Amino acid sequence: MGAIKRREFVVGLMGLPFCAGEVAVGQGIASRGVKPQPRGKPSGIPFHAHFVDVAREAGLVKPVLYGEQEKKEYILETVGCGCAFIDYDNDGWMDLFLLTGTRFGHTPAAASNRLYRNNRDGTFTDVTEKAGLHWSGWASGVCTGDFNNDGFEDLLITYWGGFILYRNNGDGTFSDVTAASGLIPDPTSWYSGCTFLDQNRDGHLDLFLTSYVDFDLKRVPRPGEGSHCNWKGIPVNCGPRGLPTVAN
Repeated sequence: MGAIKRREFVVGLMGLPFCAGEVAVGQGIASRGVKPQPRGKPSGIPFHAHFVDVAREAGLVKPVLYGEQEKKEYILETVGCGCAFIDYDNDGWMDLFLLTGTRFGHTPAAASNRLYRNNRDGTFTDVTEKAGLHWSGWASGVCTGDFNNDGFEDLLITYWGGFILYRNNGDGTFSDVTAASGLIPDPTSWYSGCTFLDQNRDGHLDLFLTSYVDFDLKRVPRPGEGSHCNWKGIPVNCGPRGLPTVAN
């Protein structure tokens, strides 16, 4: 069987059938007035899929940090971050790029995004430093795309407070070209996701960025302020910063 094309891979992840030359239409989101349909009968076909956690054996041992281990006081500490498969060196094997967050008040030494090169034997090697991708911050989403049409996949990472566009130099390294590309992040925005797309079909990838809630530490209630919070008009217990307590 030949290699799966990117479009087929993405469509498969969405759970939609793929047909060459046809457009697969998703079911969409039902409105509040639509009654739920009864569950269909089981097909009876055995499901033999079985997954085993092989992260440690594969060499993926660096921690993904997002807030304190024992408690979470801000919503920022609870949402986590994403990852991306990218064949950054064009050797035909998918490599892995993992995001991470950090902690308020201090940045652990291990807090950095990580690029793992595929060793082609089921293991990966951390090449973050060599690739020039060491960075600490509240990372959220990542997307890949060859924005300059040089044949190498580039990276864009979104953060709370900004985003970074990395150009793949084609020699195993990346360069931060955010400013040179005319992109000016808003330091007060929580950039949550991104995607590359050719919206005008001119053969050059465009960029679409999304942002989450307005999260400004200068305006978040300080510890001890506020005796209660409201969730849909109902008072609920609050944490030490005046925000709803989130259990780990």
